[in-house]
Amino acid sequence: MHKRREAGKSKIVRVRADLATPRSRKTARNTMPSDAEIEQRAANDPDNPALSAAQLASMHLLRDAPPKVLLSLRVDAHVLAAYRRSGKGWQTRMNEVLAAAITTSEPSVSAVVDDIEASARRTLALAQQLRQRRGDS
Repeated sequence: MHKRREAGKSKIVRVRADLATPRSRKTARNTMPSDAEIEQRAANDPDNPALSAAQLASMHLLRDAPPKVLLSLRVDAHVLAAYRRSGKGWQTRMNEVLAAAITTSEPSVSAVVDDIEASARRTLALAQQLRQRRGDS
């Protein structure tokens, strides 16, 4: 017959002495690995391979990236729907359209809106093509 364990009581686990790793208390607590030993362990870690020179060169610090700002923006429903249908990363693509619009000779607001609408129309056209292909196959 099994007895139920009471809540909060821990189960005692016994380890065979011949399977336990022998250590003295002094060396187990006070020994710090040397720098060379740490570097050796890191070099042999299969889950963390060393980075190539190209990978290191392509990295940039997060503090160098311009900060993003959360805002509430009203756009036409069809514009938003088109971007969302374009899949993951739609907000980034919308940001890229806006960023491109301001970097090309400080356009007017209407030019930015025109670019966004043109991008939305392209996205809608692509979505319609995809739907047609799915219907044909």
